[in-house]
Amino acid sequence: MVVVIAAAIAFAFVKRDREAPAAAPTQPAAIELAPEDVATITAGDIDNTLALTGTLNAIQQTTLTAQVEGKIASVEVRPGAQVTSGQVLARFDTANLQRQVAVAQAQLEKSRELLDYNRKLAKRNADLLAQNFISKNAFDNTQSQLQTALADERASMAQLGVAQQAVENGTVRAPFTGTLAQRLVEPGQHVGINSQLFTLVDLTELELVAAVPSTRIADVRVGQAVDFNVEGYRRAFSGTIIRINPTVDETSKTISIYIRVPNTDGELRSGLFAKGTVLVEGRKGVPSLPLAAVHGDGSAAYVLAIEAGKLVRRPVQVGATDLRRGQAEIVSGPAVGSKVLASNIALTAGTAVKLPTARQGN
Repeated sequence: MVVVIAAAIAFAFVKRDREAPAAAPTQPAAIELAPEDVATITAGDIDNTLALTGTLNAIQQTTLTAQVEGKIASVEVRPGAQVTSGQVLARFDTANLQRQVAVAQAQLEKSRELLDYNRKLAKRNADLLAQNFISKNAFDNTQSQLQTALADERASMAQLGVAQQAVENGTVRAPFTGTLAQRLVEPGQHVGINSQLFTLVDLTELELVAAVPSTRIADVRVGQAVDFNVEGYRRAFSGTIIRINPTVDETSKTISIYIRVPNTDGELRSGLFAKGTVLVEGRKGVPSLPLAAVHGDGSAAYVLAIEAGKLVRRPVQVGATDLRRGQAEIVSGPAVGSKVLASNIALTAGTAVKLPTARQGN
């Protein structure tokens, strides 16, 4: 009897447990977003820009080479020095060259004396031929000697010119006003013809060479202004597109463009890396979002819209990108006024979120 009663009591407890309602699963708490994490799609004016990167190069630069062989007597400048057109940079020891000039001058004098003699002889023989005192053959020989003497004089003059030019080349001068970038020779050094001596650059005008994707080349034209920054400089610089390469690089599928950059104060240097933007066109009254709010997964762009307390993935079509203001035109997607996640915090679609609480003023 006791056993039966105990079994009945146990059955009653089991039945009550089965009939008790199951506890509801715990819902994750919504994440409260900060004001800077939320952006609103608004209509306004933005600029369609194109990003550029490239290297600054001096438009006018040259490497000076030796035009004569010999020993360097003196070097007048050091790297970084400002030089003017025609300024002496270095001098060769021209003692041997001066002796060659003296030999050439003596040879020219000898040739002229011989020419003078042959001219007198030709005149006298012409008179004798007119009086039939000499044969026509003897007269022709005289004329031949005169022509030879004339040729000898011209050759001697040419040799003297070459010797004098060699002496002139023994003084190395700056071909234009600029800055000495490299000094590759020292006094006492013996150099051969075409040996490199100096590198000279003109920094008053530079050229920024940048590569543009072939898919965006239609947005670029000669005369467009370019704003750019250079690492290490606090201020921005500007230039103008002056040339566009007519061919596409087969490897990178880009097209080179050339931007003239005034640099009258010499602040910028050749070889610096620059990042900039070119203004393509202005867009008026278009929906836009901060660039940070637009994401991409390799196939399409999207935003994480805040709808009914959750993040919802919504595809968007991006039009103009304003790199200067950090804005992107939204051609299609959520309507103006929609709120979206605007930061790179690690949240995914479906996450419960709360909009920032409005702060009351004190």
